[in-house]
Amino acid sequence: MSFLTKTWLDTEELSPPPSAVSEVRVMNFSELRTAVDQNDRKWLTNLTSDLYQGIGFILRGAAPRSLREKMLRIAHEYNSTKDVEFYKMLDETPNFHRIIDKDITQKYSLYAIKHSFYLYNWNLKTKVELEFKEAVYEHWRYVKFLAGNQMRQYEDNLPSDGQIDRLQIVNYPQGGGELREHVDPQKNQRIVSGLIMSKIGEDFTSGGFYFKTKTGTKINIEDRLEIGDSVMFYGSIPHGVDPIDSHLPLNWGLDVGRWFIGMFVNDSDHIQGRVTARDSSGSLRPNTTTRG
Repeated sequence: MSFLTKTWLDTEELSPPPSAVSEVRVMNFSELRTAVDQNDRKWLTNLTSDLYQGIGFILRGAAPRSLREKMLRIAHEYNSTKDVEFYKMLDETPNFHRIIDKDITQKYSLYAIKHSFYLYNWNLKTKVELEFKEAVYEHWRYVKFLAGNQMRQYEDNLPSDGQIDRLQIVNYPQGGGELREHVDPQKNQRIVSGLIMSKIGEDFTSGGFYFKTKTGTKINIEDRLEIGDSVMFYGSIPHGVDPIDSHLPLNWGLDVGRWFIGMFVNDSDHIQGRVTARDSSGSLRPNTTTRG
């Protein structure tokens, strides 16, 4: 057991997980990278304490801005060469993309209006896919370690192993793309992080990422985010994405809207009763098929 795993277990035994954000701080990603590389246990222990107290972090420089170009190349290529499809997380599942509208979203565990591109490590073979993966993992491996996992844990897993890494490129379209309030499971990774690939005021004008506070109000932090930043927090904190440019007509074209790269360790569909994110907005109809 790593010292961070023990630190988390000891911390989580003393009190329930955070149910709201307490504040949002800015930190350079290089500080986290250096602390892990140098095994700075005091610094890392203090950071786990802050996260468990409900502090969210904006990590500056978590990914190079050039990652956006690679992301867009992959999205446009998949959009032009692959049909819109859906596949469960089983062995030999291909990479795929799907437009999730207000009807299809009822089949998922969360209410979202988005165009998602699902990427699995066993399928990443082209030069741009491999460069994309490495740039994302340069961030994600450090967050995994902070969460008490090994840096490369799950990275080479197949769905039949039970848990798998999944990368998701997300376009929240102009005209109402959104992700309603939810919390993420802590089963496979306590700490949530995602890479910001758009800038409000340039790619869209309204909406964006928010946390919920103890009073139930939203803190929208989108205007504090830059391309290449990451947002990092304990997954039990309610969060979401307010509708993007909802005053405009819905536009599924990939040249507009908000872009984001999500990273999550999922229970695969080989796991009965697999744990998924939990909607807290009350937007989903009961007795729908749960997908994550």
